[in-house]
Amino acid sequence: MKLQRRCRMTGFSLLEVMIAAVVLSFGLLGLVAMQATAKFSSYEARQRTIASWLANDLVERVRINKDSWSAQSIAVVSSAAPNLPTCASNDGTMAGCSRSDRQALDLFYWQRSLMGTAVSGAISGAGASLQSPVGCVIRGANNSLTVGIFWRGRQSLSDGSGSVTAVRNSCGLNNAVDRQRRQFVLTTTL
Repeated sequence: MKLQRRCRMTGFSLLEVMIAAVVLSFGLLGLVAMQATAKFSSYEARQRTIASWLANDLVERVRINKDSWSAQSIAVVSSAAPNLPTCASNDGTMAGCSRSDRQALDLFYWQRSLMGTAVSGAISGAGASLQSPVGCVIRGANNSLTVGIFWRGRQSLSDGSGSVTAVRNSCGLNNAVDRQRRQFVLTTTL
């Protein structure tokens, strides 16, 4: 009686290893792309959060000094150096301020907050927040208040900028469609 040996090969063939490597490569590339998208989305969300905080800050300032903001007006705040009203001092105290001075003081501190979040166009990275911000306050009829904050994002995209065209035009931002311009508009009743 002869013993028959069956030779069985164990392990993987080279073709199977190459297919597994290709499948693994596509999976890893997908993970890298997902990480990049998550980082960009996190950056955009951070910008919107800062804009929301700044808009709410001004609304609260207006509510505190409601009598100073009683007249209908439009105020545009940009990167120009803010001027401290003469009735206020650098330590935050004020004496003998009129209504218009209190409104100017609210805008002064809000502009400093807005510009404090601003970064130059050359800086990029996690520390950068709002680039080239412009703030706009529209005090309308029937106790309405609209606060718009516009800034430059990192990438070009469409974020529904046509939906607040009237606010953009009132704030002097009626230039051609800028796909990098981001916006946050808050409308409330005082």
